[in-house]
Amino acid sequence: ADAAVAAASRGSGSGEEPAGGEERPSRSAGAKSLPGATLTSGAPPDAGAWSLEGLADLYTGLSGALLKEGPPSSVYLGVYEAAKAALLATPAISPYPLVAYLLAGAAGETVGSVIRAPAEAIKSRLQSGADSTTADSVRSVLGTAAGRENVMRAWSSSLWRDVPFGAIQLAIFEGLKTYIINSPDIVVDVDTLLAEALFGATGGAIGAFLTTPTDVVTIRILTQGTGVDEACDEQACTLPVGFVGMAKEVYAQSGAMGFLQGARARTLYWAPAIGIFLSCYCSIRQAAVTSSLFG
Repeated sequence: ADAAVAAASRGSGSGEEPAGGEERPSRSAGAKSLPGATLTSGAPPDAGAWSLEGLADLYTGLSGALLKEGPPSSVYLGVYEAAKAALLATPAISPYPLVAYLLAGAAGETVGSVIRAPAEAIKSRLQSGADSTTADSVRSVLGTAAGRENVMRAWSSSLWRDVPFGAIQLAIFEGLKTYIINSPDIVVDVDTLLAEALFGATGGAIGAFLTTPTDVVTIRILTQGTGVDEACDEQACTLPVGFVGMAKEVYAQSGAMGFLQGARARTLYWAPAIGIFLSCYCSIRQAAVTSSLFG
């Protein structure tokens, strides 16, 4: 869904049509172009035109994205490691490591979501164009009673998406490593950067696809109007709704397939993202252990 929200902001770097049939200025004969880029303002409709402005548009909401992913992910992994160690030391659960991974991942994501919910609301408003700056989004999300209420609604709904996603991706990651280690016929070093990236990407892809329906509902809640100007028109006001109400709206507008909107984009986004995330985390953790940074 992050990819789907980011896609909504594309095109702001495209050139506008000149008014009144005004002639477009011609591009210099010496100007270089690369295929697949966004058109510059006032440039002829050449599909091969590149623009730095168009590239910059791809990073709209970067500060909000860093805020959304950095601190919550640190909390997520910290709680996961502590919970996993405790669960694997529990006689009733230790024979079932996959259950321990699922429960520990869910616990980590539940705690991390307390930070992630407001940060995601800020990022989503930036990338959807509802606000032009991070400061405006912070004021919209946290500076008004309506914004805070919307964050609480989004947080409660995001638990249905983020908790299973966080549990599934780590369970598959750890499960694949454990399976290969315990399979004498499979000769693979599971601790290499490439292997961990592939395991992480597999977990991320499966988890992302399975949680697409709740992601659709969560993003709709995050981007619904939170102020008078956004939620009201001359005839009536639309009151913000929660998880059940938004799910009903999605079904009424698009049917059952509406809950799979953006499934491919979400899966393709999170597969490499989780692969990079978990492989880098494991490499840094291993380096820290080897260097005795934590005693």
